[in-house]
Amino acid sequence: MYAETSTSLKIAGTKTAVTQKTGYPNEGRIEVSLNPEKPASFSLRLRIPTWTGKQFVPGKLYRYLDSATEKWEVSVNGKKVNPKIELGFAVLDREWEKGDKVVLDLPMPTRLNECDERVEDNHDRLSFTRGPFVLCAEETDNEGATQRFFLNGQPSVEKPKLSRVKHPAGSFLKVLTRANALKEDGKTEKRGLSLIPYYAWNNRKPGSMTIWFPTNPKLAVFDPHKLPKESIFTNLKASHTSDLDTVSAIGDGKEPRWSSGKKVPRWTSRPQLGIKQWVEGHFAKPRKIRDIGVYWMQDQQDVKFPEEWSLEVRRDGKWKPFELYVTDRYDNRANQYNVVHPAAPLTCDAIRINMTPKEGSAVGILEVQVKFED
Repeated sequence: MYAETSTSLKIAGTKTAVTQKTGYPNEGRIEVSLNPEKPASFSLRLRIPTWTGKQFVPGKLYRYLDSATEKWEVSVNGKKVNPKIELGFAVLDREWEKGDKVVLDLPMPTRLNECDERVEDNHDRLSFTRGPFVLCAEETDNEGATQRFFLNGQPSVEKPKLSRVKHPAGSFLKVLTRANALKEDGKTEKRGLSLIPYYAWNNRKPGSMTIWFPTNPKLAVFDPHKLPKESIFTNLKASHTSDLDTVSAIGDGKEPRWSSGKKVPRWTSRPQLGIKQWVEGHFAKPRKIRDIGVYWMQDQQDVKFPEEWSLEVRRDGKWKPFELYVTDRYDNRANQYNVVHPAAPLTCDAIRINMTPKEGSAVGILEVQVKFED
């Protein structure tokens, strides 16, 4: 493991002081100083990471889109050497003396990666890496949603600008490159794209984050929270929405598979725990309701199915209770829509879901489905 270290140990029967100086993993230069008490013969093995070669990690899942232009190098006391490679290590086998210095240079260009085609979600998408880091874009660095960025063809990532982001918990690297971005009017522009190591995301302001950037402009989205044109709702409101979620999620048409809320947008009332909530959905015009289904969210943390819930409908500008069909009830079943029907023909221009959460819990909805008779 490359890190700033200093130790003393017996190697080949000789007490030897070993010191590492490096800025790794942000920088690729590693200096190893060896100071045996007397000349000693032993092997020094330097790990050569997979990412210095043709792919970021072992296996077939990811591969670099471009070819490396710089190769790693090792020098001993200022002279370049060509060590043998054994099991991913460069082996330096020689007699070492006090004051010997080994320098390993691992070039860290910003690289583009593509994914195995069997991963359908990553079709027509590329990711950035630098050295051992997967890079991502955060909204707080990019003046808006990161989903609006896309890459045309194989963009150049040569000599990006590097800087440091300071944070109370420390600092981390920022990489500035160029990409295309979708504008609100549907046109596109070329602009800077700020990237940070994936490990550092979600430590500042709430907002979007992207790792895999589309190469197809049609996959870019200017405002991921905007309701799609095909939504049954024209407007959605909530008593409260978590900074990490969006009320638009319940009408975006993205079908959940599980109540855990993974892989789809969601609405939650975090961090308001144990507080009654409501969500409203408005239609473009009065519609005749056949049934209404609510897909509830429940995770392993603080979002639980509500203690109880009910519906109201807006008719002629006034909110009125939704009268249930005689055999229906307000259920909280997992991994499915909880569907209710009106007791009699019903026409309205909006619905409201009233929720009473369990004690100490928030509530969440993944999707609301309304079917019409007209």
